[in-house]
Amino acid sequence: MRQRFRTQRDRAMARRPGGEGRITLTRREKLIAGWLAAIAVIVVIAIALQVLGGDGTGNPVFPGSTASTAEDGTAVITFGTALDETFCLVAAATTVNRFADGDTFAYSVPPSGALPAVVFVEVERVAGGAPGIVQDAATDGDQQVPVGRPAIGFTVPAARLLEVFGPGEYVMRIHLDPAGEAIAEGRFVLVGAAAESPAGS
Repeated sequence: MRQRFRTQRDRAMARRPGGEGRITLTRREKLIAGWLAAIAVIVVIAIALQVLGGDGTGNPVFPGSTASTAEDGTAVITFGTALDETFCLVAAATTVNRFADGDTFAYSVPPSGALPAVVFVEVERVAGGAPGIVQDAATDGDQQVPVGRPAIGFTVPAARLLEVFGPGEYVMRIHLDPAGEAIAEGRFVLVGAAAESPAGS
């Protein structure tokens, strides 16, 4: 038995002719290197899936667009002057909540699941004029969500809102069912006045 062990040990210590200068790994070192390589591959795949593939629930991940929520769990609507063409979310560099005639009014909410075919938008004036609902979710607030759109996001000329709502401070609420609770809410301000249409136009 000793002879056999000695023979195996001597064989393991043997070097190929001309092998001087090469790095020779022991069996344990090769095993550790293999595990480290496997872990590195798993980490790379996980990062790729997180950035490109989704959040593990089948929903896409939007860079820098994690939906903020109010204390009651309602998503916060983001306002701005342009939507990102890829993700249909308000572009970070354009985020504002104050709009004047001539601006583009954009708003968006990252999805928390499959997007609905239609959402219902309610708008309420809370200051800067007579308070009250200026756009009722049930009667005139339905908004079709285009097929294939990755998020709830829309644009409209601010002049149109000024024409219909007038200046003031507003709360917007988005519903999946006009009779149900809002899934998202946000505040915006309209300033100035819309240009008057020429007489007879």
